[in-house]
Amino acid sequence: MSDNPASHSSPQANQPPGVHREFEQRLAVFVGPKWETSYRKKFKPFLDDASFVPTWNWAAALASPFWFLYRKMYWWFLMFFFAPQLVLGWLVPGVAEIKPDELLLPENEQALLVMMGLQLSVHLAAGGVANWLLYRRASTAIRVVDMQPMAAGDSLQLLKRVGGVSRGLTFGLVALFVVLALAGMAGA
Repeated sequence: MSDNPASHSSPQANQPPGVHREFEQRLAVFVGPKWETSYRKKFKPFLDDASFVPTWNWAAALASPFWFLYRKMYWWFLMFFFAPQLVLGWLVPGVAEIKPDELLLPENEQALLVMMGLQLSVHLAAGGVANWLLYRRASTAIRVVDMQPMAAGDSLQLLKRVGGVSRGLTFGLVALFVVLALAGMAGA
């Protein structure tokens, strides 16, 4: 770990105010229409110091892991989708053999409590780290796009394409899960 304080700061720290404004404009392009109404305030703690500070994101907390997919953070979607199942299998061996209608039986009460606690923990973690992870993704994308030999307008278009949201994929996957859940309930 470096003792240099500048190594822990955001990309625009110790820069003239014009550079700071330009970075915020690029963040706005990356984030999309919700920049002014939501994310400018959520990213404020990171603009002076990019180190982790827990901030709250209700959408990520309530819709985890799908908020990460919606925001094109595919790695984090996979982590928040699959990690809880892996941890649950480790904490409660044999949980995969318990059928959903058997979860309410007294002998499965501990498994149900662990499942509920794990899900609550995942949603709290998602709500607490989502803004920081999105900020880190945006600042990395801005740095990478700025390294490309292209006109300013083209770089803004690239930032807009790389950032933003993925409505189609997210809603399509949610719809698929709903259909599969309904089919599973109908078959049970």
